[in-house]
Amino acid sequence: MEFKSSINRAYKDIAVASGQLPASIQEVCDQAGVERSEFNDVFENLIELQQSIWQTYFLDTIRTIEASEVYQKYIVREKLLAFYYTLLEVLKVDWDFLILYQKELRVWNYNPNFLKLFKPLFLAFVTELVDEGKERGEISERLILGGDYAGWHWPQCLFLLRFWLRDKSNEAERTDQAIDKAVNFGFDYMGPNLIDSAFDLAKFLLVKSKG
Repeated sequence: MEFKSSINRAYKDIAVASGQLPASIQEVCDQAGVERSEFNDVFENLIELQQSIWQTYFLDTIRTIEASEVYQKYIVREKLLAFYYTLLEVLKVDWDFLILYQKELRVWNYNPNFLKLFKPLFLAFVTELVDEGKERGEISERLILGGDYAGWHWPQCLFLLRFWLRDKSNEAERTDQAIDKAVNFGFDYMGPNLIDSAFDLAKFLLVKSKG
């Protein structure tokens, strides 16, 4: 609906002007120039509005990377790197608004309420990357991990969001380094390595001894 974007913009504007997330639906409606009934047509409360805003950040990120021809040629490690770099470019536009979420992104809070719609979309996206990585041999299938590679990336995503919001370096260059190191560490761990080689050798020797 056309007035949904007006409500989102009004919410952000009030937050930036006051230095805190709005607590009044009516204040948001007045700022957006919409009736309370129009607000209720799309949101039940302000939490749902926040969730919608963050969902939009994710969808805008996906649309941007998937529109890139070079993205389609990336290996999965590069695709996840591209996702994070693009996400932060999308978020950067609303920096003054998003800085208000610092206290919401506590270290041990793995399920922030405002990311309720963002999280399943992110996990579905990473699951597709993991499946693609397994098919290409970029990711190893390990019984001990139970195949839950995608779930591992959610704490990583939260970590990078927290890091970015606290990053005071020029052009957030430390965040770029954090993304690079975090993603590469994850894929180095998930990729075929010495453990897999040892496991394959053990299977080979076991089969040979039985033969």
